[in-house]
Amino acid sequence: YIETPRGLRSFKTIFAQHISDECKRRFYKNWYRCKKKAHIRTGQKWADDDGKQMIESDFDKITKYCSVVRLLCHTQPKLFKLKEKKANIMEIQINGGETADKVAYARSLLEKPISVKDLFAENEMLDVIGVTKG
Repeated sequence: YIETPRGLRSFKTIFAQHISDECKRRFYKNWYRCKKKAHIRTGQKWADDDGKQMIESDFDKITKYCSVVRLLCHTQPKLFKLKEKKANIMEIQINGGETADKVAYARSLLEKPISVKDLFAENEMLDVIGVTKG
């Protein structure tokens, strides 16, 4: 996110190479009738050299201009054995250090599972930016 006079604005979004079907389900209203074409090009960016250069330039721009770095993460409903198949998507803000350190840490977490124990300690207070249902 970049700071503007009206508040924070999203500057760049970089997706991982592989996005699970559970996460893709969240982007569609009707999964069984759709063509399932969401985020096909994002995976292709990571495969060729031009795409990798674009991704590197995006990481450099984020390091240079942004003040707030957040991760878009999703749950893995297949591990819960529940009825729901759509993943819940959430933003996790990375705090502490310079922006370059935040970007490097976020880049190291791409396509890796993040457990709740890694993020939160027991009896820790949380600030919730926004929770909506709908």
